[in-house]
Amino acid sequence: MTDDDVPLDLKLARQARDEAEQHRKAAEKDLAEAQYLRAQSARDRAEIAELEQAISRREQALQQAGEPEFIRREQEATDKLKQAQELMQAYSNDRHAAAIYLRQEAERDKAKAERSAA
Repeated sequence: MTDDDVPLDLKLARQARDEAEQHRKAAEKDLAEAQYLRAQSARDRAEIAELEQAISRREQALQQAGEPEFIRREQEATDKLKQAQELMQAYSNDRHAAAIYLRQEAERDKAKAERSAA
């Protein structure tokens, strides 16, 4: 029996069967991909929930440990350090000016002594 001998309705049935098989395979592939994405999404949601819980626990622990007080004290310490640095800079400038003054005085005294000796 050749293809020409096969009745038309049998040819159409086989063609429909082949198309249905292709559609079934495509649907199985789509289903598998959708199941994978759903599982991935569920894992992501679980990780996010776990992370949010960890953050919440950390924030509570910081509140109980006095984080706002710690931050305030840290800011005060930063301000005091800045003041100390400014004071040290002013001291350094004053010391430098005093050294220049003493050097000039020594040079004047030396010049005065040389004039007196001459």
